[in-house]
Amino acid sequence: MKDTNNKQRNTTGCSRRDFLAAAGMAGAGLVAWPGFAAHAGEGKPEASRTGVGLALGAGGANGLAHIAVLEALDEIKVRPKIIAGSSIGAILGVLYASGISGREMREAALEIFDSQPSIWGGWLERITGSGLLDMLRPGLGEGGLLDPEGVLDFVREKIQVQDFEELQIPLKVVATDFWRREQVVFDSGEIIPAIEASMAVPGLFAPVRYQDRLLVDGAIVNPVPFDLVLDSCDISVAVDVSGKSSPDNKERPSYLDTIFATFEIMQESIMQQKLRIYSPDIYLRPEVVDVRLMQFNKIKRILKEAEPARERLKEELERLL
Repeated sequence: MKDTNNKQRNTTGCSRRDFLAAAGMAGAGLVAWPGFAAHAGEGKPEASRTGVGLALGAGGANGLAHIAVLEALDEIKVRPKIIAGSSIGAILGVLYASGISGREMREAALEIFDSQPSIWGGWLERITGSGLLDMLRPGLGEGGLLDPEGVLDFVREKIQVQDFEELQIPLKVVATDFWRREQVVFDSGEIIPAIEASMAVPGLFAPVRYQDRLLVDGAIVNPVPFDLVLDSCDISVAVDVSGKSSPDNKERPSYLDTIFATFEIMQESIMQQKLRIYSPDIYLRPEVVDVRLMQFNKIKRILKEAEPARERLKEELERLL
């Protein structure tokens, strides 16, 4: 899919009600669970639709491209009214919503990830980078390969708040209920359980038990949750960081590559269906090619390949605003 606005874009504003009705008719299965998400008409006045709503998508290491997009917002001094995130989009979304700038994220990410891979005798060498393993530990026996506690400690240290209500920008975080097979949206209460659930890639991280639910990666049901910001904005921006693969790539995938790439194919199918029904005002898909889920050590190339999307966002927002 090209990095252009979908031709079906509704130019009259942001109607989440219309989108969800159409999604339900199409069997998209996008359900916001009321125990976790606030809904219009449930004890709150209807939100005024002004400003920019930002949706940050899932994509593993490709999600580092979000940093370039956030830098673009800082450069043109546009502050989102609301942010929604799934998986790595939720991680970077909470950092930004807490007041950390795109530039600060770039510096921190380069410090952590810009190193040569050398992991555990080489058995994960093809899918990750050594900087990441400073924050991850083996988690075998718990339903996942890795223990995410180091990542969560990093988020805790950076955001310096505990609850959604303390963030500078309202945030919605998407996860998936494993047994009920439906979307779960967090926008109040504790932040860390929401982030842990949203990033719980099946097979990589163990499912997260929260209250009476078993939760996994939000990307399974809603890879780029722009539908969650439509009620609150005049301009919706969706950033799809699913990445792309070279069409002439004939390499035989490894066991883990096969599992992770299957999720990526599924997520792209979900996005194609969503965009047929409704599209955001600005849809960005950075042209990051042949980066596997956990290859965070390719950060410099990812950020470089995200530059055209960064510049396009500035142009589009300056035109619309």
